[in-house]
Amino acid sequence: MREAIKRPNDLSELKGMIASRTITLPEQQEQVARMALAKPEVIAFGTVGSIAAKCSVSASTVVRAATGLGFTDFRDFRGFFRLHLRKATGLKAD
Repeated sequence: MREAIKRPNDLSELKGMIASRTITLPEQQEQVARMALAKPEVIAFGTVGSIAAKCSVSASTVVRAATGLGFTDFRDFRGFFRLHLRKATGLKAD
C-alpha cells in the first residue's frame, strides 16, 4: 500500500509536488493531472463525466486521479480548482 499524499494548499504547491515526483500517477491519471494544470477551469466547472471525456479516460480514473493527487474525493478536487480560479480572478468566496 502506498503512502498517503498530503493535500496541496494551492496550485503552486501541487505543481511542485508533481515536478519533484512527490506524486507519481499511472499514465491515464497523469492525463487528468495535466488537464488540471493546463486548464484548471475544466476541473473547476466540470463533472466527473465531462472531465473523463475531455481526457479520454474513464470516470473512475478521474476520481482516482483526484485522490492520487492528495484530495479526499472528486468534490474536494473540484473545490480546490474553483478556489484557485476565484483567487486568480479576484472574486471573493461565498
